[in-house]
Amino acid sequence: MRQVWLIAWHGFISHVTSRAFMFGLLLLPLYMLIGGAAPTASQAPLDALGGSIRHFAVVDKTGVMLPAIDAALERDVTARGLLVLSAYAEENAEAEKLRDERPDLAALLLDGDAFSEASIDAIEARGGVSQTFVELRPYLKPDSPNFIAPIRRFFRVDLPEGIGDSDDMLAAAEPYLSADKLIPGPYGAVSLWAILFIPKDFLEGKANATYVTDDTNRVFLREVLRQALDGELKRREAETLGVPVDTTQKVLTTAGRIETLDPDPDRLGALSHMRQLNVIGAVVVYLMLFMAVFMTANMVVMALVEEKSNRVAELLLSCVKAETLMAGKLFTGLLLALLLVGVWAGSALLSVDALFPTAKVIVENLTESLKNPAQLLMLFVFFSLAYLTVGSFFLAAGSAATSITDAQAIVAPATMISLPIFMLPIAVAYDPMGPLARFASYLPVFAPFTMMVRSLSVPEGIDILGALVVSVLTLWWMIRLVARVFRANLLRPDSSSTFLGFLRDLFGRRKPT
Repeated sequence: MRQVWLIAWHGFISHVTSRAFMFGLLLLPLYMLIGGAAPTASQAPLDALGGSIRHFAVVDKTGVMLPAIDAALERDVTARGLLVLSAYAEENAEAEKLRDERPDLAALLLDGDAFSEASIDAIEARGGVSQTFVELRPYLKPDSPNFIAPIRRFFRVDLPEGIGDSDDMLAAAEPYLSADKLIPGPYGAVSLWAILFIPKDFLEGKANATYVTDDTNRVFLREVLRQALDGELKRREAETLGVPVDTTQKVLTTAGRIETLDPDPDRLGALSHMRQLNVIGAVVVYLMLFMAVFMTANMVVMALVEEKSNRVAELLLSCVKAETLMAGKLFTGLLLALLLVGVWAGSALLSVDALFPTAKVIVENLTESLKNPAQLLMLFVFFSLAYLTVGSFFLAAGSAATSITDAQAIVAPATMISLPIFMLPIAVAYDPMGPLARFASYLPVFAPFTMMVRSLSVPEGIDILGALVVSVLTLWWMIRLVARVFRANLLRPDSSSTFLGFLRDLFGRRKPT
C-alpha cells in the first residue's frame, strides 16, 4: 500500500506543478470571470443609455391622456412591488403569527393573488409597497435579508422640440430611437425606447394611436400604455352616458382573485420555484463533478502514454507490480479530481456575490442541502467510486497506446460510449426520488453517477446501500478486468492498438500474431 501512495503522490505533485493542469484548474474560474464580468461590461454602455429601464415620449394631441398614462406608470411600480413583496413574505415571514395577529395583511401577502387588480388596489389603499413592508416587518423571521423593492422600469420624457410637430415624425425620431442621438432624461442623457403618438381624433374613435419603437418584440411598455388609454376611454364613455364617477370607478376596479394550488407538490409536474433551484443546483454540481472525473482521467492517461513511449513504465515495472502501478495512477487521478472540485467549488462560493448575484439563492440552497455530514460523505464516496470506475477503464485504454495520437484514437470512442452515463443522471435531477432515479441507482456503472445527483436530496437507506453494493462490485469487476489488459499492454511497448483491439483485449483474449 505504501508503494501505491508513493506513486499516487508523485504523480499528483507532477501534475499539479504542470502548466496543463494549472490551465485546467483555472479554466472554470476563468469561465466564471468571463461569464460574470462580460455581461456587466457590455451592460455598462446600456446602463448609460437606460439599460433595462425604458424611456419613452408621448405626443398627446388630445391634451387629456398624460395624467392617465402617468397614473398607469405608478400602478406598474406598485404591481411589480406587490409581486416581490409577496414572494419575500412567503419566504421570510412567520406565517402563523402573521395570520393570527394581522389576518388582513396575511390575506394580502400570503394567501392572496398578487396578480389580481383587487390586490393592487388594496396595497395602494395601504399607502404603497413601502408602507406595507413597514407593517410586515414585526412578523419577519430573525436574520431575514433586506427587502429590495423593484425600481421603476418606465420613465416618460419630453421629446426635443420640433419632433412632435414634424410632418414626418418617424424620420425625425429615428436617430433618437436608434440611440444615435440622446435626449435629456431624469438622471442624465438617455436613449429613447418608444414614442406614443395620440392623434386629436383618438377620443372619438376616428383615429388610432401609434406606438413607434425600434424593438417590436418587447411589448411590456406598449401594454401598460394600452391599458392606460383603454381605461381613460372607458371613463370618458361612462361620463358621456351619465354614469356617476363613483360607479364608473367601482366597475373599472372590480376584480376577482385566483388561488393557485398544487394537489401533489412532491410529484414532478410544472416545476415550482424551489424545485427549479433544486434541479439547477443538482445539475450544476453534477456537471462540475463529471468534468473533474473525465478531465483528470484523460490527464492520467496521457501521462501514462508518455511514460510508456519513453520506456519509463518498463523501469517502474521492474520495481513494482503492474497492479500497484495501476492503483497508484488511479489514486493520482482521484486526488487531482478532488483538488479540481475543491478549487472550482471555492471559486463559485467566493465569486457568486460579485459575479452572479442572481445565482446566490442556488448556492445557498446547495449549501443548505450539504450541511448534513452524512450527505457530504455520501457525495464523496460515490464521486470516488465513479472516478475509480471510469478511471480504470480509461487507464486500460491508454495503456494500449504507444503515442498521444494512438491514445486519442482509443480514448475518444471510449468517451463517446460514456455519454449515456453522463445524460441519465441529468434526467434523474428532475425527480431524484422517482422510479427512474431508483432504477438507475442499481445499474452497474450508472449507479455512482446517479447517486452523486441523489446525494443532494435524501434518498432512502435501501437505495444508498444497494447503490453502494452495486458500485463496489462494479469497480471490483472493472479492476479485475482491466488489470490483465493493463499489465499485458505495458509489457508490449512497441505494439500499436485500435479501440476495437482494446475491446478484444478487455473482453476476450487476443490471438497472438
